Amino acid sequence: MPSSLQSAQPFGNMHKSHLPIQIAQAGGSPNVSTDAPISQHAEQTSEKPQIGDIPDPTLLLENAVLAALLLILFAFLSRRNLQKVPRGLQNIGEFIVETIDRFVVELMGHHGRKYVPFAGTLFLFIFVMNVLGDIPGFHAPTSNLTYTFALGLTVFCYVQWEGIRARGLFGYIKHFSGPPLPPLMAIFLKPLLFVIEVISELFKPITLSVRLFGNIFGEDVIILVFASLFTMIGLKMFGWFPLQFPVLLLAYLTDFVQALVFMVLACIYLALMTHEEEMEEEESEQALAHAH
Repeated sequence: MPSSLQSAQPFGNMHKSHLPIQIAQAGGSPNVSTDAPISQHAEQTSEKPQIGDIPDPTLLLENAVLAALLLILFAFLSRRNLQKVPRGLQNIGEFIVETIDRFVVELMGHHGRKYVPFAGTLFLFIFVMNVLGDIPGFHAPTSNLTYTFALGLTVFCYVQWEGIRARGLFGYIKHFSGPPLPPLMAIFLKPLLFVIEVISELFKPITLSVRLFGNIFGEDVIILVFASLFTMIGLKMFGWFPLQFPVLLLAYLTDFVQALVFMVLACIYLALMTHEEEMEEEESEQALAHAH
């Protein structure tokens, strides 16, 4: 063997030992001058955000804070110069408050008025976050399961707290055993009903969060699909008219309905947890009225 080949063989073995397994098995040798730029280009492409990617959690938090600040600003401006004959923002604010108050009272009864601030804040906050997702450059925090679960967990904790306040700790625990039953049936059914009721109660924040997340996320996906179609074929076939515009109008209706459904379910959970206590209060008030 020539000396030049003998001197080149160790270098070739050393070079091949550092190759990837697939290249070494194939017996090929990569082009060293093109490997580094290709890998760098792949890394840059993977790091660059793509259409349809899940937004950064920090960006969603900023949008949630923005929604809260917008509501605080609206409340401040609508109450800044109160007048007997409301005009402008005061008129809009009073209309919103009166509508929510009437709706919650009709849904929960007379005692539901004390839950109007909680229900109204919940509805407006979710609605504003939903609408932010329809504005270019913004993202709806409710399209992320983390934020919807936080909202559902807030409702869950508030409902349990109100249940303990209304029934007492013993009455709150007794509530999960179901309605009164004959003694013999109660021995067998009460433990089973208790387990079923506790499990269903624990699943309430999950169902609340998944329902809101699924609808808002699906809405964003539909708008994204139509916007992509518009950029690909819409400009040629329809001129300047955006294909996603009709879907965007429908999205505002969906934003309102989903916020309303979330508020309605929260009110129903509150009514179910505090219903017996409220009925006892009404009966005692009626008894006092008849006694006088």
